[in-house]
Amino acid sequence: MNLPDKIEIQFYDKADKPLRQDKLLVGIRTFATHKNDIDLSPFLSDSNGLITITKDDLKQTADNFISYGLMDYSSVESAKPNIEIYFWGNDSLKKYFDYWSSLLANKKDLKNYEKWGDTLGKRDKEAAIIEKQEREIYAKFDTCFNRQTKIKRDLTLVKDTWVDTQTTKIYKVNIEL
Repeated sequence: MNLPDKIEIQFYDKADKPLRQDKLLVGIRTFATHKNDIDLSPFLSDSNGLITITKDDLKQTADNFISYGLMDYSSVESAKPNIEIYFWGNDSLKKYFDYWSSLLANKKDLKNYEKWGDTLGKRDKEAAIIEKQEREIYAKFDTCFNRQTKIKRDLTLVKDTWVDTQTTKIYKVNIEL
């Protein structure tokens, strides 16, 4: 898969007018050639209903996903060129919150690290950094507009292939909220 340098996703309403809604949450599904798929999330729209994603954003999100080490992954660049951009539905959001709410509620690493600093050591510092990152991502999911919709299941918005070296991919997405 060749990652684009930049992706723009513009939302439109059913009347084909720009949907000026911030915090619309989308993810990008990749499909592995071997090992496991990598899900790239969260990406949020701005107040103009536009999501801009850079190649660095994609790589950072993939690295974060892989870092949890729950399964065995290859790099995102080794995935098949097929992708799906999808709108997070409330069923998936509920699963996300059920899992991360309980996990983050029991974490104390960040608070301890902020209190004691470098005296806790390298491993504790790494755990604190990961926890901080988890909380930042959780906040994006928590404040997304998707939660206010009645859309239960994820909606596939775009199917595409990223084969050639591309500078910018522009997607126009119609959605009825």
